[in-house]
Amino acid sequence: MLVDSDIRQNEVNGLKHALGDHAVKGNHSFIYKVKDAGGDRTKLPGLAAEIIAEKPDIAVAGGGIEADALHAASASTRTPVIFMSCASSVDRGIVAGMASSENNLTGIDTNDTQLTAKRLWFIRKMLPDARKVFCFHVPSIAPSVNSLAVAKKAASKLGLEVATAEVETEADIRRATAALSKSNVDVILLLPAAPVHGAMGTIIFPKALAERIPIFGYGEDSMKKGAFATYSGSRYAIGQQTARLVHKIVNGIAPRDIPVETPEKLELVINRDLVDKLGLKLSKRVWRMADKIVDIQF
Repeated sequence: MLVDSDIRQNEVNGLKHALGDHAVKGNHSFIYKVKDAGGDRTKLPGLAAEIIAEKPDIAVAGGGIEADALHAASASTRTPVIFMSCASSVDRGIVAGMASSENNLTGIDTNDTQLTAKRLWFIRKMLPDARKVFCFHVPSIAPSVNSLAVAKKAASKLGLEVATAEVETEADIRRATAALSKSNVDVILLLPAAPVHGAMGTIIFPKALAERIPIFGYGEDSMKKGAFATYSGSRYAIGQQTARLVHKIVNGIAPRDIPVETPEKLELVINRDLVDKLGLKLSKRVWRMADKIVDIQF
């Protein structure tokens, strides 16, 4: 398994737990080796090359950037690669299509691009007075580009305005964050992009909290870094879902013959503690809509 950092732990735990059941039913034994980049994306290509060189029965990518690395490293091999929590797998070029990858990869596409519209719908329901939605946009990352297009289309139907700041580097993110103000931003919608996610806890959230600007995230990990709510596939459930794909490959089905899947379990999660800190007044209906309510303190 190749993971960028411990943010992939929920997926890994779900995979291991579900593979335990498959091991019993199929009389298999699974041996895991995890290579962790420790949050340093520059290490991923080298770690991916190490994994492929060891000729594993299956290589697993924890997320999209790990999938990019394993896709490149395994291009001249027949090593099966399964990706978990990967956004825009077709548009980023690691598979030819959802029905068939036409190569040695398959996995779970988070469907984050299309879920962007539903996230805006939730923002409209949860924060009825909000109008100005701000997004950090990374033009070089396909999921960010595609999600922004969906956001702009959905926003026009919901009576929302989307403003963006194009960012590529940490310095760009710092400059865009410094300009945030409650006077010009009602809510921040996170688009799936690793650089922005990496800056959430240390750069974006502290300023957003000081300005009392709520952040709507795209996964459990963004909630741990300061999003007051998220809507996405359960990362643990995605790991469990991935185990089924492992089982198929172990039983002789080629990755190209296994359609790419999307998350089977979607969850709206709200952080009650942060809702209180931001002074948000959520209706009883909104609280009833939540699949999970947590109390992550900051």
